[in-house]
Amino acid sequence: MVHMLTRRFLLSTAALGLASRALAQDAVVPLRLALIAPRAGDDYFVGCREGALQAAAEVAGAQLSFMAPPEEDSARQAALVDDMVAQRYDAILISPIPSDVVIAACEKAIAAGLRVISFDTPLPPGARHLHLRTPDVADAAPALLQAMNAALGKSGEVALLSTARERADHQAFVKALQHEWLKPDYESLILITTVFGQSNVHVAYAEALAIVQAYPNLRGIIAPDAPALMGAARAVQDLGRTQSIKLTGVGLPSRLAGLVRNGEVPTFITWSPVDVGYAAARIALSILRNEEAILADAPLRAGRLGELVVDKGGVAKVAELITVDAASIDKYDDLF
Repeated sequence: MVHMLTRRFLLSTAALGLASRALAQDAVVPLRLALIAPRAGDDYFVGCREGALQAAAEVAGAQLSFMAPPEEDSARQAALVDDMVAQRYDAILISPIPSDVVIAACEKAIAAGLRVISFDTPLPPGARHLHLRTPDVADAAPALLQAMNAALGKSGEVALLSTARERADHQAFVKALQHEWLKPDYESLILITTVFGQSNVHVAYAEALAIVQAYPNLRGIIAPDAPALMGAARAVQDLGRTQSIKLTGVGLPSRLAGLVRNGEVPTFITWSPVDVGYAAARIALSILRNEEAILADAPLRAGRLGELVVDKGGVAKVAELITVDAASIDKYDDLF
């Protein structure tokens, strides 16, 4: 009798052990990602968050946090990175503010074992595992100038409302714009001033108000930055100049649909922030699950986006430039 009870106990214990191992195999290990934007309240990064959430929903146990300093402040962004390290997150997806303090914080994150993926503005190789290169605004310069030229009938005074004088994206855009402007087709299109919106809608609005009031013959504003284009649009509307001043630049279809349909923004350039955020999160999760590795000149699977190719510098291109006008706005205004 004792022998039978002992045998039953051993069998029950073995069964419990097997059940425990089965539960352990089925248990999902949480993977925590932090998406860190350079500033709060920017629709572009809200789109990135939406894409990252889509990627997280595809992987069991994935968790995403979204954060940004209230205004573009490198010290505050670096502090957010430090907080994620302290909280032992698994990966950081960051559109970094160009600064030594943010670079140093990302280097510390890598040393602590976190995966770091940058997008938009690149981090140096020692401060990230992968950079996702989004479309270069400078590549859009010819198309934007062509759009403005067509909208104004190839004649008129034009202003440039850019990001910031010292930023590399502004400098590259101006160089590309100048190269295009040398063509004979633009001989009657005159650039009268360049001002800077600091990637802030309110600053851009104030700058646009000033130039519209200072230059009564102004007929167009080129704004190669989404906050700048929105600020310019509000200023032109508030001054009642929507019929006489045309706008073009970089923006989001969901925010510009009405302006395109009423002719204030005949054409603009965009790319999908949803795809950018999705790619960053999906790749990070695949790396954390040991499903993918970042190798030079090798494809890297990015879920529904297919394969991205990583170059020797650890950079992969994501998203494509899209030209949006009245004929195509309905296709995009519900997407991002």
